[in-house]
Amino acid sequence: MNLTSFLQDKHLTVALRGEIDHHSAKDIMRVLGNKIDLYLPRVCVLDFREVTFMDSSGIAIVISCVRRMRQLRGEVILRSVPPQPMKVLKASGMKKGALFMKAENEMTLTFPSRSSNESFARAAVACFAAQLDPNLEELNDIKTAVSEAVTNCIVHAYRDCLGTVTIRCRILPESVLDIVIRDKGCGMEDVEKARAPMFTTGGPERSGMGFTIMESFMTSLQVTSKPGKGTTVHMKRKIVQRRKTA
Repeated sequence: MNLTSFLQDKHLTVALRGEIDHHSAKDIMRVLGNKIDLYLPRVCVLDFREVTFMDSSGIAIVISCVRRMRQLRGEVILRSVPPQPMKVLKASGMKKGALFMKAENEMTLTFPSRSSNESFARAAVACFAAQLDPNLEELNDIKTAVSEAVTNCIVHAYRDCLGTVTIRCRILPESVLDIVIRDKGCGMEDVEKARAPMFTTGGPERSGMGFTIMESFMTSLQVTSKPGKGTTVHMKRKIVQRRKTA
């Protein structure tokens, strides 16, 4: 059988391995369905890290699992999907917003906009990101981008008052760290102008390079803002998976 499984805290983790095709899929679906019916989990995690090949039969396995978990009002998470199976899943039209593409883990922090909390914020995100096993350069890039975003909240969003900063971090499929940093401060009228290198409203002690650094150090960056409502910075960083040796 091309799978092993374990149950912990109503989370059923099923590790698939080898080649998944028409021949193997029927047995996998049968055993997977029996385990869901037996354990009645809240979450079913399908771990693909040891799958070496998958055709459209793998899509049928995922759909079957999703249908069973919906009956239990539960959810399905795909974990560590290699490039070839992921390409098959994407070709089927399965999108990240679907039930089975939810975050593998997440955390939310809210703290006052004090400059003393900058180091806490980047350390907390770095600790959360550590589960993806980033190398030192990747970790430092993440910490730098978070530090820049939080500093913007403190220096620009709440110029003459104390407010709150919220950070939400998620681990997404394909080893992607998703970070959203939000404030409820003064907001910006012209986001594109604010993102331009060397532009700043923070005085001579600010370089105006914060957004440029975030964009350079992260895989993607989106900034939205409304005057009087606040600003949201949404960053993602793809972590390169290193081959582990025995």
